[in-house]
Amino acid sequence: MNEPGIERKRRKSKRHDKSVIREFMVEILIGVLFLFGVFLLFEQMEIKSVVFKGIVSFFQTITQGFSNFLGSLLETSDLFETSDIVGSILILLAFLLLSIRVRQKAIVRLYELSECPECGSDLVHVHRNQLQRFAGFVFRLKIRRYQCKQCDFDGLRMRAMKSR
Repeated sequence: MNEPGIERKRRKSKRHDKSVIREFMVEILIGVLFLFGVFLLFEQMEIKSVVFKGIVSFFQTITQGFSNFLGSLLETSDLFETSDIVGSILILLAFLLLSIRVRQKAIVRLYELSECPECGSDLVHVHRNQLQRFAGFVFRLKIRRYQCKQCDFDGLRMRAMKSR
């Protein structure tokens, strides 16, 4: 224990000390920029032609890859009939419209939940399960789960996420 009148010296924590690199980061950056500028003044390389050739090569690679992708896509499209493609698109559109309608109905039906519909007492917010989290992510909903303090009611409140 400490005796009265004698104070212990506090050791300074090392985690708050800045490293040399962190402390002089701006000066190091200025030095690197200066050295790079001097290098570019005295070098004998043709940087402009090297950069131009690199850009041209990059775009040639991109166009060649795109051409190969379209070629393989057209080859695989021969395996399917046009009616198969249109049918698949219509089925996907139907699922999309159904999911939008389910979302709207869930918001309308489960928007208000402030007290227990069975006994009228207060509700307590509880954690959602993984399925409810997934549904909230997929349908872009704020889903909150509540339980009644008095009875065994367990319910959800759903609201649309605010647009930014």
